[in-house]
Amino acid sequence: MKNIIFLSIFLSIFTTSVQAQNNRDAIKGAAAAAGGVGKDAAKLPDDSLIWKKGGDISLNFSQTSLSNWAAGGEPTIAFGSSSNLYANYKKEKIIWENYAFMAYGVIKAKDRDAVKNSDQFNIGSRVGYNLSRNWYYSAALLGKTQFAPGYRYSGNDTTYISNFLAPAYLFLSLGLDYKPSSEFSLSFSPAMGKATFVNSNDTIVIATAGIAPKYKNKDKDDFYINGIRKSRYEFGAGIVFNLNGNFFDKKVTYTSQLELFSNYFDKPQNLDVVWDFQLRVALAKHISAGMRINMIYYDSQKTFKKENGVDVMKGPQIQIKQYFELGLFYKF
Repeated sequence: MKNIIFLSIFLSIFTTSVQAQNNRDAIKGAAAAAGGVGKDAAKLPDDSLIWKKGGDISLNFSQTSLSNWAAGGEPTIAFGSSSNLYANYKKEKIIWENYAFMAYGVIKAKDRDAVKNSDQFNIGSRVGYNLSRNWYYSAALLGKTQFAPGYRYSGNDTTYISNFLAPAYLFLSLGLDYKPSSEFSLSFSPAMGKATFVNSNDTIVIATAGIAPKYKNKDKDDFYINGIRKSRYEFGAGIVFNLNGNFFDKKVTYTSQLELFSNYFDKPQNLDVVWDFQLRVALAKHISAGMRINMIYYDSQKTFKKENGVDVMKGPQIQIKQYFELGLFYKF
């Protein structure tokens, strides 16, 4: 229940900030209409025009059809979508940045069920107070989960490993932000809390999320979870690097975000690492090609492998996801 409440708070913050900008735009339009063509008719106080909002949406589709194809293969259909949204506030020494990233994609082969190949939902909010020219005191809240059930496929075997809010990751941090330009920022949080929630009773889902299981025997890999412990809380320090830019008159754009987290009380030398990189090339007005790389390493997250038909728990592994898309793109 806690994870649902926290994500609801995220959505409320983001929706409120976007609605505030819409209200400002509506007031400005009404002032212009009421004032006629007078030069100063649509002017509003400076503090009513302090929101910036926008984002982008991309859609892509691919289809392969084969008929008597000697080289072999399978007909497939694939669909994918992603969206970046933001609503930022700035006035005097206060900044408030809100964002959401959503991605989902599926692929369907001839005689197989449709499976997802992309599924991500991140939402966050950061408040800062200017300390000096490029430095800010800051507090941030970030949530991460996925939309739909996820499975691990091994031959003809399918294992359920994730779902909406299973797991869900929540980060709360206090620290300093360094923002020398709009292209680069560094956030250092000596006080960061990380919470992992699992809205599922499935033992493999819970262990895969990084919530430590209980062992029947310390010398064996087999384990059990009593169905009660479905959350994990950590406290440590975090660093976030953000880099973005463009080339060729903004026809090529990129963003890169690197997140590092160290747990003060459990193997602080072993860092959790999340790296997300996006590159997009505009080919026409609403057509673009894009590439995305996502790399994750959670030191507490377990992996499973089939051995003699049985799931055996292994240690953490580096996870890498990369995809390329070509399709429709709209920026607003």
